[in-house]
Amino acid sequence: MANAIESEGEKFLSRLQTAREEVRNRFSSAQRLLQEREAALLQQLQEIEDSYKQENSKLIVQKNVLLKTREQLQATLKGNENQTTLQSMLDPLNAKLREIEKEEELQRIELNWSREGELEYLLKEMGTIKLNKDIIPNKKDAPVLTACKYRENTTRSGEFKWPTVIAVHSNTNLYIIDPLNNRVQVFDKYCTFLFAFSGSMNHPAGICFHDDLVYVTQSEADKLNVYSTNGAFVESIGSRGDKKLQFKSPVRMCISETTNTIYICDKDNNRVQILNVNLTFNSFITKLVFPRDVKVTTDEIFILDKQNPCLHVFNHRHQLLHELISFGGKNSQIQDSYHFCLSTNSNILFTDTASNCVVVFSKGGEHIHKLGKKGKKEGEFLKPRGIAIGSEGRIIVASNNPEHCIQFFLQFPQN
Repeated sequence: MANAIESEGEKFLSRLQTAREEVRNRFSSAQRLLQEREAALLQQLQEIEDSYKQENSKLIVQKNVLLKTREQLQATLKGNENQTTLQSMLDPLNAKLREIEKEEELQRIELNWSREGELEYLLKEMGTIKLNKDIIPNKKDAPVLTACKYRENTTRSGEFKWPTVIAVHSNTNLYIIDPLNNRVQVFDKYCTFLFAFSGSMNHPAGICFHDDLVYVTQSEADKLNVYSTNGAFVESIGSRGDKKLQFKSPVRMCISETTNTIYICDKDNNRVQILNVNLTFNSFITKLVFPRDVKVTTDEIFILDKQNPCLHVFNHRHQLLHELISFGGKNSQIQDSYHFCLSTNSNILFTDTASNCVVVFSKGGEHIHKLGKKGKKEGEFLKPRGIAIGSEGRIIVASNNPEHCIQFFLQFPQN
């Protein structure tokens, strides 16, 4: 009997050893495959970088020649009697330099690069699980593009007195509200200025799209204006009051393409008013205190309210499901916010005007990341308000940063 038990034990140990060796061999094989995959990706990325440098070399040479010519002209300009003639030569030269710099920037963006080269993002997109940090530095919080200027008294195209709301039309053009100038400015996805429109505007505060129409709330006129996507005024509805199709300081808004309904934060009426896209009344969401912003998914309605304050989550029967992400307390990750957006990976992103940053939470309310800080450099913010997800999932943030008013960031992965 003892010999039989001993024999069975030896067989079990033998099978266990065989299983361990098989697991070890499989692990070693998987590890080799990962190393080969990483090496292949690094080689592929090096080829992309070499190709980029080769294609960009002509631009670099041309740019260097123009820079040298500009320096010579600027030196000659000082104290020269023919300043007008020289300046007329200098102006087109500067314009050509700006074109070259723009072309360089567009090439970098097409490759998802920052100014110093952003290879990590490409590696993640192509399937690498993890890279050694000393091989590829982590630059996820650096903007890949900044644009526009903030000036307190500007009326110039492409500049802002106060950029507040960013909306992306058909994943391409950016419509950015400039309320103190009573206008909406339109840019392409690289933030090159296209045009502005301002017909019948009185402090625009919210914007959304349906087909080829642009809906814009007018917070001081208590109206909802409708425009074509090229900025031509179409019609207007609303008046001051608390009845259906009346408003008191309507602000942020969004649209549900699933139900073809428009959700408008009717701030001083303490409600969200819901309209059909043909501008007929649909319903109200009430028992709110100060609705600041609203977003809708196929299943839920998210309303940023001053009550508590927090983010309220409703179902489409307007029943409160739960409250997320309270802010303003000593232990809160976010202090004050008027704007938020939903990312492509279901995160919730807020601009924090008090802490001058962007704060990211999971859909369940778990704090994930904080982006930026107070300052005037790239990647820093001053009273950030507008936030949106643009083409290729980039995060777009608007703030009163003088030289970097609109900033684009690569969307980082969820922790």
